[in-house]
Amino acid sequence: MRSILEAFEVPQVQMTTEYNDAVRRLSNHKYDCIFVDNMMSEKNGLMLTKYIRRHQDKTLRKIPIILCTAFTGLQSIINARDAGVTEILAKPVSPDQIMAKMNVALFNPRSFIDAEVYSGPDRRRRIRDFGEQDDRRKSDIPLPAQKENDDDTALDGQAGAE
Repeated sequence: MRSILEAFEVPQVQMTTEYNDAVRRLSNHKYDCIFVDNMMSEKNGLMLTKYIRRHQDKTLRKIPIILCTAFTGLQSIINARDAGVTEILAKPVSPDQIMAKMNVALFNPRSFIDAEVYSGPDRRRRIRDFGEQDDRRKSDIPLPAQKENDDDTALDGQAGAE
């Protein structure tokens, strides 16, 4: 990962595999973007993401977070989204994927939601046409059913290893 970021001329790349070291670094440095790996040595990347999104420093809370993971099942994606991850980078990674995720996270950010129950980028990605009902919250129109193919729960730390 470091060599790919340096090839893209990212001026400064810092890496750690330790949760506590990451927390310490976050309090001592300002970052433009943070890559977290799902499988850190002590705690997983979602735990670090939640720490960042709940931090008292509003500037820190809003830093784009890109999660690198091999777990890409529906439940894993939902867990990452709900933790406040900005983008998900599926392993194995390629330079093109890294650049694409960085471009979206840094140069085309979604609105940031900072509420009591959730802090992170707006979780809505798709624009759906609901016809004349332009505000579903005012009616009982159900969402279209979505098929759940995978019960992969590895991102919440309950199953699997990477």
